[in-house]
Amino acid sequence: MTGTESHRVRGVVSSLLASVLFGAMFYLYGVVDASAESQFGWRMIVTVLCYAAALVTMAGRRALGELWTVLKSAWWMTVVLVALSAMVGFQMWLFAWTPGHGYALDASLGYLLLPIALVLIGRLFFRERVSRLQWVAVVIAVVAIAAKIAFTAAVSWVTFAICIGYAVYFMVRRHTQLDLPATFGAEVVILLPVAIPFVLFAPAAMTTGGAIAVIAAGFAGTLAMTAYLTASRLLALPLFGLLTYVEPVLMFVVALLLGERLNALDIVVYGLLAVALTVLAVDGFRASRGSSAVEGPL
Repeated sequence: MTGTESHRVRGVVSSLLASVLFGAMFYLYGVVDASAESQFGWRMIVTVLCYAAALVTMAGRRALGELWTVLKSAWWMTVVLVALSAMVGFQMWLFAWTPGHGYALDASLGYLLLPIALVLIGRLFFRERVSRLQWVAVVIAVVAIAAKIAFTAAVSWVTFAICIGYAVYFMVRRHTQLDLPATFGAEVVILLPVAIPFVLFAPAAMTTGGAIAVIAAGFAGTLAMTAYLTASRLLALPLFGLLTYVEPVLMFVVALLLGERLNALDIVVYGLLAVALTVLAVDGFRASRGSSAVEGPL
């Protein structure tokens, strides 16, 4: 096996591991006897501890130095970092809150729409080229959501909060050059003043098993994010983008396991989105022809 093939295999395994861990976390958050605030708080604390341990390595210190250089470039960069922290913090709280409150399907729909939203963000704000197949996928997704609105007069706020909120988050990170390996760790550190009171004062797990599950989910989240970032470095972007669709599919399955049910219109909507994602997948494979995997992590 060549070095490039080895990187690709490692990248695919890392991406699938991240998706499975995120899916397992989503399920745990739906069944564990703890509040979303307590779950969120423990995830932040565990993540900070893991990132602090990473600073022992030379790569970790180099990544922190890169972030510090960007933050020193302008006084308002710190303000942007705090805003990014608030945005991603809300998303991680929402990830913990939705499965236990009957919004798991709406959350999975938001994550399924996120790739479409990112295509539009790239075109409108970064003047990136959008292929014909990507436009076809966008049109299909718009038709799916339009049908849901037309026949139900509403789409859950959770769906829009995820697909639009995350799209704006990624757009701001990229525009301000804060799309760096150490940025997420810094964002979580900023969230600690919120996370610690959540753990101390929010309703916690009622049983020892529940408390263990919450902390385990925190470690799973850190491992999943590490695997996700590893995959992003090892894989060509088209293949990496395709594999990120596994997570919302698993979330959709988890929603059904948690007892949520599809109606006839939902089947049509999710069916159309499946077609849209298939179109994006075909476009990704076409774009990846002749491309090679990115070299291994720093």
